Amino acid sequence: MLSRLAGVLNEAVMGFLALAALSLGLAPFLFELPPGIEQGFDAAEWAIVGLFALEYAANFALAKDRRKFALHPWRLLDAVIIVAPLLSLLPAVSEAVRSTPALRILRLFRILLFGPRIGHGLQPPAAPAQRPAPRGQPQVSLLRPGDPAPRKGGWDDLLQWAAAPSSDWLHASNLAPDRLVEIASAFGVPHVMIEAALHESSYPRIETGARWTALTVSLPSAGDAMHRDPVLLLVSANDVLSLAPHPLDLQQPPAESGDLPWGPRCSLHIIRVVLARDEELADRLERTVRQLEELPASESPASFFEQAFRLKRVLSRAKGDLWRLRGLLQMLADGRRELPGLGPDQRPSATQLAEEADYLYEAVYGIRESVLSLIELHIDIAAHDTTRFMRLLAIVSTLAVIPAIVGGLLGMNLGDSPWAVTLGQVAFGTLVLMLGVLYVFMAKGWLR
Repeated sequence: MLSRLAGVLNEAVMGFLALAALSLGLAPFLFELPPGIEQGFDAAEWAIVGLFALEYAANFALAKDRRKFALHPWRLLDAVIIVAPLLSLLPAVSEAVRSTPALRILRLFRILLFGPRIGHGLQPPAAPAQRPAPRGQPQVSLLRPGDPAPRKGGWDDLLQWAAAPSSDWLHASNLAPDRLVEIASAFGVPHVMIEAALHESSYPRIETGARWTALTVSLPSAGDAMHRDPVLLLVSANDVLSLAPHPLDLQQPPAESGDLPWGPRCSLHIIRVVLARDEELADRLERTVRQLEELPASESPASFFEQAFRLKRVLSRAKGDLWRLRGLLQMLADGRRELPGLGPDQRPSATQLAEEADYLYEAVYGIRESVLSLIELHIDIAAHDTTRFMRLLAIVSTLAVIPAIVGGLLGMNLGDSPWAVTLGQVAFGTLVLMLGVLYVFMAKGWLR
């Protein structure tokens, strides 16, 4: 309910209301108005102030950070717009303040407040906030075979482990750019490769090096479907280092898998986590699509296309990542690409994950096709409605042209014209001609 109310009372609507309040407030200063009209203008201003209060309360209730919302400059202006008129109604206000000159000054003050609010209503919607760059100390944790849970480590532990790996899974997150340079130097891998892998637009891929094999995956964010967190794995047969630019709850003891070494076991565990997150994302998006499908196509709200195109963008990215991940797992299962410690006897594990990735890819592909069909349906209906309106406009314009042409030819000179016609005869002939043209439109079916 509150979300729908906030959507109706958006910035454009509030800017229009501010413009209306500005016009209502200026009119008594520019013209002498009857008392009844001036009282009506004042009541309309109070109604607009009430709508401002309703919009402020709805957005305040929906705000994630209410303190930040209240301290925003434009929201401070809205608060003053709401509170300032109410001050004149307080019992403690003297009669002198309630006198006509004081009220006119208060009206002028309200006009000055509404002026800048109009400009804010004309501003385009704010772009989606970018994820903040990592700040503070990096987060390092260590998981050894047989441990029930990872233990916390420090940056020095990571650098020491880089010099002498000891069959562990080390995870580092919240990594600023300078930390990535240190990691590249300590592990002997190209810094450009780490930067590319941990970029927001990264995609699943594998690169084989002399000492480490780099495996990059993209983990869907648990809170925001628009974001996917890149994760870089540096894998050897007995060790694995996972890197993420933002904090992630990723490190968990992997399930036992026969004689699969520790390095590929942890790597495949992370891929399972990625597939599980993609499955959750697909379920959420499918429910959202079902809700959109329940909307009558002839009564699409203004926000429908915004939601639908956002869904299409999320699904396209998930589809691309799953397609690449499926191909990567299939190559590992077929032996076309190698992961340290993953021999022919252990490849069935990769085959099973490849089948799961293929299933999810088909599911996401199907959901995306549903969204595209839904968008196409609503666009077709909107185009049909536009065509009907243009037909109606053409009919009205054509009918209006007939008396305009007749009047232009005859003008006001019926009495002195060489034709023996009267005004009634001309009007009757014009009406008959208009009815004939209207009949042609009806015969063509344009009025159905």
